[in-house]
Amino acid sequence: MSPQPASSAPIRLATYVWPGSYWIDVAWDKGWFEDAGLNVERVDVNLKYFESMEKVNSGELQGMGFTEYDLVRHVTAGNDLVGIIAIDYSEAAEALIARPGIHRLQDLRGKKIALHRGTYLEYLLSVVAERDHLKLDEFDLVDMNGDDAIKAFNAGTIDALLVWEPFVTDAKAAGGRQIFSAADFPGLTYSVFTMRRDFIEQHPREVEALAHVWKRAERYIREHPDAACAIVARLSNEPLPYVQGLLSTDRTLGLADNSRAFSYAAGFESLHGSWRRMNDFMLNRGLVTRRVDSPAHLDSRFIRALE
Repeated sequence: MSPQPASSAPIRLATYVWPGSYWIDVAWDKGWFEDAGLNVERVDVNLKYFESMEKVNSGELQGMGFTEYDLVRHVTAGNDLVGIIAIDYSEAAEALIARPGIHRLQDLRGKKIALHRGTYLEYLLSVVAERDHLKLDEFDLVDMNGDDAIKAFNAGTIDALLVWEPFVTDAKAAGGRQIFSAADFPGLTYSVFTMRRDFIEQHPREVEALAHVWKRAERYIREHPDAACAIVARLSNEPLPYVQGLLSTDRTLGLADNSRAFSYAAGFESLHGSWRRMNDFMLNRGLVTRRVDSPAHLDSRFIRALE
């Protein structure tokens, strides 16, 4: 299928060094966007994930992988975004690492846990706390990015940190002990390829073509992981072992995974079930002021067309 672009303006897709975005790098490097008749501009936003979501909101970027938590957060803030493909979920890329002598979450009552507040990391902690019959208010949560959290951990000013890779590896190397990871809750931390609704409505053929390219690239990554990682490492100027390491802790998703993800169910493996829990968490914590229903912002038609 090779639809012609509706205009000469490029479709600007954001990519960053995370397995859910590897498909964009692979497809761009191999010329598969052009094969599909698409004028795609690859935009490297590595280390600028949070700022780049705002550029999707404004239309400066046309598509990007959002964590589902961030998609919910931006939609409740009034941005008309739609997730069209579940691209990955963490299997161990996020973890709580504590100083020696701490063996379980209960041991951290009243102690300092560093994490990036207001992100899905805080939501992940709430899910684990609920499982262990604890509440977030029982911990002293300190708002820090990964770099600062590692420095504080090494300095001994915090008791634990909840971070994503590569900071998980750094914390373990500093002598930390893993208390839990995202692997305990498969599907909890989905990432979703997200676009503005107006772009989807104005360019449905291009979006359909993008989905076909995603399918082609996702299969290549699954069948040729080393070659795919080599492409990502070269384009992003990152060490190959680092790119491969991320892929080993984060699961890229295919068609069968998407069928489950877009199903209507209450569990974590359903985007719809997770959406409601995330929205509830945000409301309970005063992070948002309204509820938004998931069916209006999770569109499976482009995935269904590939089956």
